[in-house]
Amino acid sequence: MASILKVDAMQGVTSAGDITITGEGGSATMQLQQGLAKAWANYTTNTSTAINGSGSFNVSSLTDNGTGDTVVVFTSAMANDDFSYYGMNNSASAGASGSQKTTSQCRQVTYNSSIALADTNEISTSVDGDLA
Repeated sequence: MASILKVDAMQGVTSAGDITITGEGGSATMQLQQGLAKAWANYTTNTSTAINGSGSFNVSSLTDNGTGDTVVVFTSAMANDDFSYYGMNNSASAGASGSQKTTSQCRQVTYNSSIALADTNEISTSVDGDLA
Protein backbone atom coordinates (compact mmCIF):
# COMPACT_ATOMS: atom_id res chain seq x y z
CA MET A 1 0.00 0.00 0.00
CA ALA A 2 1.40 3.42 -0.98
CA SER A 3 1.64 6.22 1.56
CA ILE A 4 0.99 9.90 0.98
CA LEU A 5 2.83 12.49 3.04
CA LYS A 6 1.22 15.94 3.05
CA VAL A 7 3.17 18.81 4.62
CA ASP A 8 3.29 22.57 4.32
CA ALA A 9 6.99 22.84 5.14
CA MET A 10 10.08 20.64 5.42
CA GLN A 11 13.07 21.35 7.65
CA GLY A 12 16.33 19.50 8.15
CA VAL A 13 17.39 18.33 11.63
CA THR A 14 21.02 19.58 11.43
CA SER A 15 20.18 22.72 9.47
CA ALA A 16 16.79 24.01 8.34
CA GLY A 17 17.78 23.98 4.65
CA ASP A 18 19.78 20.74 4.77
CA ILE A 19 17.57 17.88 3.60
CA THR A 20 19.24 14.78 2.13
CA ILE A 21 17.31 12.40 -0.10
CA THR A 22 18.19 9.11 -1.76
CA GLY A 23 18.50 9.30 -5.53
CA GLU A 24 16.66 7.22 -8.10
CA GLY A 25 19.26 4.42 -8.08
CA GLY A 26 18.96 3.93 -4.32
CA SER A 27 22.66 4.19 -3.47
CA ALA A 28 23.47 7.87 -4.02
CA THR A 29 22.18 10.73 -1.88
CA MET A 30 21.81 14.39 -2.73
CA GLN A 31 20.84 17.63 -1.08
CA LEU A 32 17.21 18.39 -1.96
CA GLN A 33 17.76 22.13 -2.39
CA GLN A 34 20.62 21.51 -4.87
CA GLY A 35 18.29 19.58 -7.19
CA LEU A 36 15.60 22.25 -7.49
CA ALA A 37 15.44 24.75 -10.34
CA LYS A 38 16.15 28.22 -8.95
CA ALA A 39 14.66 30.13 -11.89
CA TRP A 40 12.95 29.36 -15.17
CA ALA A 41 11.07 31.22 -17.86
CA ASN A 42 9.19 30.49 -21.05
CA TYR A 43 9.13 33.56 -23.26
CA THR A 44 8.74 34.92 -26.78
CA THR A 45 11.01 37.31 -28.67
CA ASN A 46 9.69 37.22 -32.24
CA THR A 47 7.02 39.93 -31.73
CA SER A 48 7.88 41.29 -28.27
CA THR A 49 9.94 40.20 -25.30
CA ALA A 50 7.25 38.76 -23.03
CA ILE A 51 6.89 35.87 -20.60
CA ASN A 52 4.27 33.43 -21.90
CA GLY A 53 1.26 33.13 -19.57
CA SER A 54 2.38 32.09 -16.10
CA GLY A 55 5.59 30.64 -17.56
CA SER A 56 8.23 31.75 -15.08
CA PHE A 57 9.67 31.28 -11.60
CA ASN A 58 12.08 33.71 -9.87
CA VAL A 59 12.20 35.87 -13.02
CA SER A 60 11.37 39.55 -12.50
CA SER A 61 11.76 40.74 -16.07
CA LEU A 62 13.27 40.24 -19.51
CA THR A 63 15.54 42.75 -21.24
CA ASP A 64 15.44 42.85 -25.04
CA ASN A 65 18.96 43.77 -26.23
CA GLY A 66 17.95 43.52 -29.89
CA THR A 67 17.30 40.73 -32.35
CA GLY A 68 18.00 37.31 -30.82
CA ASP A 69 19.52 38.74 -27.61
CA THR A 70 17.57 38.56 -24.33
CA VAL A 71 18.65 38.94 -20.69
CA VAL A 72 16.63 37.05 -18.07
CA VAL A 73 16.65 39.05 -14.79
CA PHE A 74 16.18 37.11 -11.53
CA THR A 75 13.86 38.18 -8.70
CA SER A 76 16.22 36.65 -6.09
CA ALA A 77 19.93 36.67 -6.96
CA MET A 78 22.13 33.59 -7.03
CA ALA A 79 24.88 33.16 -4.40
CA ASN A 80 27.58 33.51 -7.09
CA ASP A 81 27.98 33.17 -10.85
CA ASP A 82 29.05 29.50 -10.67
CA PHE A 83 25.48 28.35 -11.39
CA SER A 84 24.55 26.22 -14.36
CA TYR A 85 21.92 27.33 -16.82
CA TYR A 86 20.69 26.16 -20.14
CA GLY A 87 18.21 27.26 -22.74
CA MET A 88 16.31 25.89 -25.65
CA ASN A 89 14.40 27.62 -28.37
CA ASN A 90 11.59 26.31 -30.50
CA SER A 91 12.30 27.57 -33.99
CA ALA A 92 12.86 25.52 -37.11
CA SER A 93 15.47 28.00 -38.34
CA ALA A 94 17.35 28.44 -35.06
CA GLY A 95 20.89 27.12 -34.96
CA ALA A 96 23.46 27.83 -32.27
CA SER A 97 22.94 29.75 -29.04
CA GLY A 98 25.28 31.68 -26.77
CA SER A 99 25.13 33.08 -23.25
CA GLN A 100 26.52 35.33 -20.50
CA LYS A 101 25.68 35.40 -16.78
CA THR A 102 26.08 37.26 -13.49
CA THR A 103 24.57 36.51 -10.06
CA SER A 104 21.39 38.44 -10.93
CA GLN A 105 20.78 37.52 -14.57
CA CYS A 106 21.59 35.22 -17.46
CA ARG A 107 21.63 36.13 -21.13
CA GLN A 108 20.21 33.90 -23.84
CA VAL A 109 21.26 34.66 -27.40
CA THR A 110 19.69 32.84 -30.36
CA TYR A 111 20.94 32.53 -33.89
CA ASN A 112 19.41 31.26 -37.12
CA SER A 113 20.95 28.61 -39.37
CA SER A 114 23.06 31.33 -41.04
CA ILE A 115 24.61 32.12 -37.63
CA ALA A 116 22.95 35.54 -37.54
CA LEU A 117 21.11 36.81 -34.45
CA ALA A 118 17.43 35.91 -34.74
CA ASP A 119 14.28 36.14 -32.63
CA THR A 120 12.31 32.95 -32.15
CA ASN A 121 8.79 31.78 -31.34
CA GLU A 122 9.59 30.21 -27.98
CA ILE A 123 12.61 30.11 -25.67
CA SER A 124 12.94 28.20 -22.40
CA THR A 125 15.61 28.93 -19.80
CA SER A 126 16.21 27.13 -16.50
CA VAL A 127 18.72 27.96 -13.75
CA ASP A 128 20.21 25.55 -11.19
CA GLY A 129 22.60 26.50 -8.39
CA ASP A 130 22.70 28.24 -4.99
CA LEU A 131 20.53 31.26 -4.25
CA ALA A 132 22.17 34.07 -2.25
